[in-house]
Order: sequence, then structure tokens, then C-alpha cells
Amino acid sequence: MTSDDFRDRVRKKTEKLREVEGACGICHGTLEAITEENGVVSAYEKPDGILAVIRDDEGNTIGEGFDIVWSSAILAAEIDAKLVPERFEEKLKEALSDREEIRAIADVYGYGRVVTPSVVALQYVKDLGGRTVIRRERIGVVARLFDKEDKLIAQSPISYCPTCAIVKAIVKNDELKNFVKEKLKNARNTGKIKFEEGVENRYIAKGGAVRASILKGEKFLAKNVLGCCIAYSTTKAEIAAGFVSEESAKRFKAYCNLCPMKHCWMEKSMGAMGNVVLHRLSEIGMEIEVTSEGFIIAKIPGEGFVGRGTLCSLSALTNMLITSDGSKLLKPSPAKRFPNAEE
Repeated sequence: MTSDDFRDRVRKKTEKLREVEGACGICHGTLEAITEENGVVSAYEKPDGILAVIRDDEGNTIGEGFDIVWSSAILAAEIDAKLVPERFEEKLKEALSDREEIRAIADVYGYGRVVTPSVVALQYVKDLGGRTVIRRERIGVVARLFDKEDKLIAQSPISYCPTCAIVKAIVKNDELKNFVKEKLKNARNTGKIKFEEGVENRYIAKGGAVRASILKGEKFLAKNVLGCCIAYSTTKAEIAAGFVSEESAKRFKAYCNLCPMKHCWMEKSMGAMGNVVLHRLSEIGMEIEVTSEGFIIAKIPGEGFVGRGTLCSLSALTNMLITSDGSKLLKPSPAKRFPNAEE
């Protein structure tokens, strides 16, 4: 078998992925196809971000990517390996980070950690009396940060996911960037610790869920830890490997205890499902506001809809759908071409 044979087999599977699933959903769907064909996907913490490497079923490196967090770096590697649907390649590249963005974000808080600075930014905006809103644009997500007078503080480019978008918005405003950097200058950085330990994050996906392992050389520090996405499975693997505090572990477990999705999993990644919800809400002009209150919270002001997420607003939007009246939330369009039911 050659690497081209492996590419063909994977790409045949990824052709069924849809644009509505967004950059995050397509990334996870491609990871699942790589797993089915016995490929290997790894990610490594570096000072500026994350290096992802994809190997085929014979161990040959066929793609590499570098970005601000594990999942978007994996998407970059999937694109480099030519494993994503060809019709989406250029659109997906828009959702990745350029070198200037990567360096700017690393200067604030490096080693591929995006949730921590985004939470600080969300609190900063909230303390100003402002708001942070997200919207689906093209195949990615855009975040906009406003002050109490509804003046735009910062806006992200099209990004891989809402958390990435918020972090990219941080570096568009010098005052906000300096605030977050100062706030985190003495903060513990798990990514830095992992970089110094020289560990590898390794991923497999099946039925929409992801299992992450952390290895040091040939030794597994954590093996096949289940999560609803790349980021959450990595975080849970970090807990299992002893990189994350017990306090954080309790908080994440409390979220999982309350999450109803585990009982109606539809074999699509959390990112794909969240993107479908976000796409529809953006389509009907709903404004999604994001805050951090222990967990990531997504809400629609004035409508009473609230969703609670783990590390990301996409999981919060999925939670919003399953805990709300879906017809009121998504405002279904009229049925078309319905037989024998003319109005």
C-alpha cells in the first residue's frame, strides 16, 4: 500500500461531510476517517502553539500542521495531507491561523492554551458592562466584543471555533491584549509543563467521540480517555495523567454529570452538532452571547435560552438545543413540497 492509497481511502469517507458541520465538525469527521483506516494523529505542545502530525497506516508522515490549539492544528495537518474534502479545502484554510496571529497569541499565553486567555477576556468584557457575541460566518466562527455603550472593542477573523475566535479577537485590541497578558503572566501553564516533559498527545475517533492518549516515549501516561471532542478528551487525559489539578477535574466531572447528550448521542462530534445549531441561529438572525460562569455559557438575550458548555460555546449550543424548546429556538422554516397538503 502507498500513502496515496491511504489518502484515497480516507478521502472517500470524508466526502460525506457537510459544510454546515463547520471547520470543527469537518476536522473531527476527518479524524474519524483516519482512525477507521488505521492512521495515527498526534499533537505536540510547542512554545508558539501546537504541532500536529498525521501518519498513514504504514507509519509514513503525510501531513503536518501548526496552529494555536490541538484541534485546529490537526485540521491544518489534515489539509496538508489532502484528507479533507477537496471542495472545502480553501474555505477551511480561512479558519486557520496565520503565523502573525500564532505569534501574537503565544506572546499573550502560549503552548496551545486558548481557553484560559479567552475566559479572562470574557470576564474583562463583562466587567466593562459589555458583551461578547459569536456568529457563524462561512465555514468558521467570528467573535465580536463590545463595551457597555455597544461600541466594538475587537473582532476576530473567521476562526476554527468560538474559543479560537475570542482569543484571536484579544490580540486585535492592545489594551485587552495587555490586560490578559498581565493577568496570566504568573499563571500555571499546563502546555508548558507538557512541552518540558516532551509528551505526545495521540487521538482516535469513533461514533463522533474522541479518545485521547498522552505518551512519554513509549509509556502511556493516560490511555484512550473518552471525550466529546479533541479538546475535551485531551483535557480529561491531562487529568488522568496528573497534569491538571483535582479542582479542575471535579468541575469537568460536574459538567459531564449534568450533560444529557451522552444519552442521545447521534454519532456526530460535538463540534459538528454545535455548528449546525450555530449555523441555523445565525441564519435566522439570532445573537448568541457568550460568558464564563465556571463553565462556558451561551445565551440568547431576551429569549430566555441558555446553554452550558465545557471548554467551548459549541457544546453550550448543543446543550441549549437539548434543554430548550427546539421549535422556539431554531424557528423551523415551513415544510416544502409536502404531498397532498396544499394550504
